[in-house]
Amino acid sequence: MKKIVGLTLGLACLAAGLNAQASTSAELIVRGTIKPVACNLSMTGGGIINYGDIPSGQLQQAAFNPLAERTTPLTVNCGNTPARFGLKFVDLQAGSKVPGILNALGAGYTEAHNYGLGTASGRKTGGFAVTLKDLRASTTPLYPIMRSGVGAWQSSDGKVAQSPTQYSWRSSTAIVPAAVSQLAGTIAVRAVINRGQDLDLSRDITLDGRATLELSYI
Repeated sequence: MKKIVGLTLGLACLAAGLNAQASTSAELIVRGTIKPVACNLSMTGGGIINYGDIPSGQLQQAAFNPLAERTTPLTVNCGNTPARFGLKFVDLQAGSKVPGILNALGAGYTEAHNYGLGTASGRKTGGFAVTLKDLRASTTPLYPIMRSGVGAWQSSDGKVAQSPTQYSWRSSTAIVPAAVSQLAGTIAVRAVINRGQDLDLSRDITLDGRATLELSYI
């Protein structure tokens, strides 16, 4: 019993000491994190453009061989929050470019539009071009615009040059990126196979074009 009384008295004395030094102020802390809009970029079918089997006997030996256009849907979803964003395309097979091959597609293409199709047996397979088409936000049509690096925005016909060129879209006559919460559109690809005489046609050749799409906020 004595030990219990002594403990009780000790706590009473300590409490009295604390009351004698009571603080007359307190700190209020306000915390939170502002995060950028989370936009999800996707392409139907994983972004794979498949030309299937191409008989080697159909290839021209002394000229480039353009293939038909293939497409895949593109979507960007930012939830309910409109955002201004753009896309860059990075060629992962840049070392396999065939200079001048996109001339087979007609006028308006430069080497910046030329994406490599990989190599087979040490020989360059060909190239492909990318075009942005049918852009829209819900039912509102959008029109592609572009800039090089951090330069001024300008109108675009949708042909996609490689990074550092950046692409976005406008919804009015003003050439500035539009803020959208959902974007839908089409990525169109036109591939061109190298001259038959520059390929090893004694074995299978796989078209191996690969490019990364990078979404960035503006």
